[in-house]
Amino acid sequence: MKYFLASLQNELFKLRKRKKYLVFLILGCLICAASALRLLAINYLTHGAVSSHIVLGSLLNANLPFLLLLFLPLIAIMGTCDLFAAEHTDHTIRFSLMRPIGKGKLFFSKAAAVFVVCLFDAAVLCLVSALTQLALGGGTYGLVTGILSLLLDLIPLAVLILFFCLINQLIRNTGLTVLLCLVLYAALILMGTYLPAVGGLSFTGYLRWHNLWIGITLPFASLLSRIGLLAGYALVFGSCGFWLFDRTEA
Repeated sequence: MKYFLASLQNELFKLRKRKKYLVFLILGCLICAASALRLLAINYLTHGAVSSHIVLGSLLNANLPFLLLLFLPLIAIMGTCDLFAAEHTDHTIRFSLMRPIGKGKLFFSKAAAVFVVCLFDAAVLCLVSALTQLALGGGTYGLVTGILSLLLDLIPLAVLILFFCLINQLIRNTGLTVLLCLVLYAALILMGTYLPAVGGLSFTGYLRWHNLWIGITLPFASLLSRIGLLAGYALVFGSCGFWLFDRTEA
């Protein structure tokens, strides 16, 4: 565990030194805060029939689709490509492989580093949404539900990160890897939208995992099969990704 944590700290340092993550975080905060204007427009267009307290009370929940389907997957794509494909391109991966740490711990520490960055960004954007809601008079309504929803949705996000890690082992060119990740992710999202029968078997169909647990919940037996499906995807992506990474030579 000591070597894994040391490797995780090293991978986080690499990501932290790249200023683009800070730029994207600032842009994400601005978008989350500006989304309140859309909700206030509803109040204006209805001439106050829908109070600002009601529409702003759902600000965090209204921002969840942006967070879960666009912002966090984009950060995950950039993070995995920076720690895998980019290091293969500039041959800096050999320095990581020469460290006294097993390839398994190195692979999963890179995946964990991307997850930690996504977790941090999600927490910041959640905080910005909550503060905006409070500042504009939306109260605390929906905050607890929104936070719990975001925590639940981190589970399928971890599976998505392992999927991107696997793609990075197939192609060692940074540009092609980013493009392939974006195309495959968009294709899976569209498949889940327009082919619900097939999309129900895709792990991207559970990025809004909270819909199964909060509100009108499914029977536990049905939830258990979906938990097993996500666990199976995680096992396959993690195992195949590590097997390909294990064949990497220093």
